[in-house]
Amino acid sequence: MLTRNKIFSLLLIIGFFFSAVQLYLTPNAVAWMASALAHLVVLISIRMERIPEFDTDFLGILNVTVGLVATIVGLGQWVVSGESGPLAVIVAASALVIWALRETK
Repeated sequence: MLTRNKIFSLLLIIGFFFSAVQLYLTPNAVAWMASALAHLVVLISIRMERIPEFDTDFLGILNVTVGLVATIVGLGQWVVSGESGPLAVIVAASALVIWALRETK
């Protein structure tokens, strides 16, 4: 049976690859790179939280910061230059949502 974190990990992998494909299709849209990075950082952080000896207190700050920057970059690039669309903002923000809803210890 799939646990919530395994489902979220799968969604993060999908979000990462979707962002990478969109970056390949529109290389001018930096928002997709930021979105891919946000998904990758959250995925690694969820995996690192399972290590009992590892101090994970700083991961919250890291993930929220990277997720917010990715979302703001997507919004700014959509509004100012029109390179990316609202989908880039939603996909980037999904990394923040997954981080907030993940299972904690």
